[in-house]
Amino acid sequence: MGPRGRYLVAELTTGLRRNTLMIVATIVTVTVSLALLGAALLVQKQVDLARDLFYAQVEVSIFLQDGIAASTRDSLHEDLVGSPVVEDVLYESKEDTFAHFQEIFADDPVMQDSVTPDDLPASFRVQLTDPEQYAVVASQFSGYPGVDEVVDQRDVLERFFSVMEALRNGALVVALLQLGAAVALIFNTIRITAFARREQTGIMKLVGATNWYIRLPFVLEGVVAGVLGATLASLLLYVGLQTLVDGLRQQIFFVPFVGTDDFLSVVPILMLVGAGIAAMASFVSLRRFLAV
Repeated sequence: MGPRGRYLVAELTTGLRRNTLMIVATIVTVTVSLALLGAALLVQKQVDLARDLFYAQVEVSIFLQDGIAASTRDSLHEDLVGSPVVEDVLYESKEDTFAHFQEIFADDPVMQDSVTPDDLPASFRVQLTDPEQYAVVASQFSGYPGVDEVVDQRDVLERFFSVMEALRNGALVVALLQLGAAVALIFNTIRITAFARREQTGIMKLVGATNWYIRLPFVLEGVVAGVLGATLASLLLYVGLQTLVDGLRQQIFFVPFVGTDDFLSVVPILMLVGAGIAAMASFVSLRRFLAV
């Protein structure tokens, strides 16, 4: 290692040792903020996974009026099958619907006893070639004789996804606030260090040292804190993935959950954000002391 390398290592070590408490506080703040940021990114990936799965299986339910004539029902079925936006059609009678109802509420005898097949409507369950074509089906069959209501299952899913996205947005807001606090801490820590070495910095400027040569140890000090915070945040996310997400995966087996690959795609982002904000805060905090 050359003289410049030894100088950088010595200055970096000295700065970290002199500001241990401030560095620890910075690392903790960066860890919390980046863990929230990583959680928000993973929640977005989870929403995308679930949306892709559920939207591919989403159906349109066409509920029929009681007493609909068999000829009218058959005519509706033929029109549905002949529609270019319809991929598959399944007729579900009152008895079929009641059987599904009993399966869903198998553990609730009160619900089973309170509902009879006559209380439930017959329906056509329609699979579309493109779920986005719901409006075409709704406009074509809402006023059809014997049709009571056309329901898009995406309406229910959208409410679920809205809750998930609200959680993601909340985590992002808190993460940004925490990142602001981390930038302020890094800025203050580097300024204190630079103030303590202001005479040394002035002498180096007078003997011709470049701004980058003087600035680099301070910037590296901030980057070390940022990278350590990002590393700890990544470890926290990994622990959460191995405990919370795996627990959900074992209980809710029909929903795909984010995995190790999704986690690994988030880690570089956390490292870049942690190192980037630390380098930026350190760079800006030194401008006053380099204006000699």
